[in-house]
Amino acid sequence: MDPSPETTRIITRKKLQYCRFADTNQWHLFDNIFLPDATFVFVDPHGAVINEGGVNYSFSSAEEFTAHFREAFKKIQSIHLVGPGELEQTSPDEVKAIWGVIYHAGTKGTEDGSQGTGGGHYHETWKRKGDDWFLQTLRMERLYWKTLGS
Repeated sequence: MDPSPETTRIITRKKLQYCRFADTNQWHLFDNIFLPDATFVFVDPHGAVINEGGVNYSFSSAEEFTAHFREAFKKIQSIHLVGPGELEQTSPDEVKAIWGVIYHAGTKGTEDGSQGTGGGHYHETWKRKGDDWFLQTLRMERLYWKTLGS
């Protein structure tokens, strides 16, 4: 069933914050979005876990996720754009969500460097804690990634 408008508003706002906080390197604010034991996995179009630079993009906690990206995003600038979510309330304390995403990333500054663009879908589970909602699981299914000329 559809979640209430208030639940939809809370989850949508937090998803938009997820993108903005990542793009602006505000990793300390993710405690307001993720449960500590949240899990994250990023997969390619065939379902295989993405491996970049020897790192499997599968993280078993919010701290592991933020620690990795806090370091990785020191060298890049990015913008993530999500579309309206498909939200379904599966129990009083759980909402499943799917968001389309397009993202662009490149080396920080105006110097030559790598840049690319990609997109896919986030498949997520959100859990209610009191009157608030928090991300419990995230599975990003990347449909494409294209490295552009430097």
